[in-house]
Amino acid sequence: MRRRPPNQRERLDHGFTLAEVLLASAILAFSVAALTQALVIGQAHAYESLHQSRAVSLLEATMAEVLSQPYFDPDNAAIVTPGPDAGETSRGLYDNHDDYHGWSEAAGALTDATGAAYPDEYGRFARSVTVTYDANVATVLSRSYPGVSVTVTVTDDAGGQWTMTRLATEPAS
Repeated sequence: MRRRPPNQRERLDHGFTLAEVLLASAILAFSVAALTQALVIGQAHAYESLHQSRAVSLLEATMAEVLSQPYFDPDNAAIVTPGPDAGETSRGLYDNHDDYHGWSEAAGALTDATGAAYPDEYGRFARSVTVTYDANVATVLSRSYPGVSVTVTVTDDAGGQWTMTRLATEPAS
């Protein structure tokens, strides 16, 4: 067996050089940054989708509430002026489609048809309803049908707006 003289340095070929470590660190940092950015963008898209879904659910719930009421006022079918009738001072007293004309709820104060408050997730939204009578709300096979146009609008605190309009024809007499 051969021995080296004690004054000769041994060359070690174990481990990585400083340049290799720096290059690997840079690649790792770039990869982590790219992955983090992709996750943040994904979360933003998921939040926006959820926000849109909440707005649409408010539109649908409000429209369903309005259209669940009778077309004609049960107390006086001859009333065709949009808006609540005398004595109908709150939403719980509305008894036909057109009573909702001009109704609105401010952001942070939304309630469902029973008066229960919506969860905090809906606090950024406000909503309003417009009802208009039209002698020609629908035409089918050259025949015109009178009715109402119900428009529900939902807005958010960032200026977003969603609108839904439904036509309800006057029931046949």
